[in-house]
Amino acid sequence: MPLDLEAFQKTQVYQSRATVAEVLEDLSAMDSRPQRVSKAQPEPSDIPTVNTSGLGWGLLLVSAVSFVSFWLLSSEHERTLEGPSSLLLLLCFGSFVGGLLLLGASWTAPRDSADRMSSSEPEERFVAPYKEQRRLLLTTLLKRFQVDLVQDAPVDVTLDLTLPMDPRKRVHAGKHGTWDREDFSDPWLSLQGRFADGTRLQLTVVDEVRMLERTKTLPLKVKTQRKRSGASLMTVALGVKPERHPGLADMEERLQGAVRLPPGARLKRVRVAEDRLELRVLMNEDWVARARDASEPSDGHAMADASRTATMMLLSLYQVLGATRRQEAV
Repeated sequence: MPLDLEAFQKTQVYQSRATVAEVLEDLSAMDSRPQRVSKAQPEPSDIPTVNTSGLGWGLLLVSAVSFVSFWLLSSEHERTLEGPSSLLLLLCFGSFVGGLLLLGASWTAPRDSADRMSSSEPEERFVAPYKEQRRLLLTTLLKRFQVDLVQDAPVDVTLDLTLPMDPRKRVHAGKHGTWDREDFSDPWLSLQGRFADGTRLQLTVVDEVRMLERTKTLPLKVKTQRKRSGASLMTVALGVKPERHPGLADMEERLQGAVRLPPGARLKRVRVAEDRLELRVLMNEDWVARARDASEPSDGHAMADASRTATMMLLSLYQVLGATRRQEAV
């Protein structure tokens, strides 16, 4: 069923159980960025347009020539303002004022036109960066996993694009020393599906945000200070049939050593049971869905590549599953 854009724009929450191809189509439809396809051009007007800027500069040039002519002519007639001299002075003044008015009109016209365009095309207004990164992350992961998922089988998807600090997501409010503290938990992504080998995938991302605020009363003003800190917790889990992976419950230490992560992400938790293994990773709040160049050297505050992080977590899990299969063969 195609995405109901009107309903989605009201709730900003997308939930679907559909094939990967259908979900990707919905994600493309909710892309709020200006499309690069050319829009229909307006019908040509019968009224000719006037280059007000060029006409204004022309009148200023006429004003300058008139002034020079007036100066020369008045010098020959002892600078009297009679006859041709008075006409030249009048022409000089009129051309100067007209030129300034036309230049002023030409400078304000483009700005007004741009304002009208922005107000008449709401689909091209500014889109919060976090919304686009969330949509792009899900799109990238589905495209990467598509080849390994069961063909034409449905996946369960929830994508929440509401504000991370929506009052409904507040989990704590109180004092933190001299600060007023608010904590928010935003479970904005859930993806579940089945791979062709029978393994069940579950991927979630939760953003955690803390806001601190305090007010100081000074002699001449009231000063408010605010601090924000946050992180994203990504969890990737695989569910398996115990009989196909004997001894999996004893593989926690091995999984701990097998994890490889890109810059900006660090291991938070490892859980292993006989029918499930799970990794949780902590990413900086300013992660990107897909880095432009993953080979760039990292610094102490690298922006984590979220799609690469999820991919490497999944590969780490599969490395341990492969080890259990090899043990069974031996």
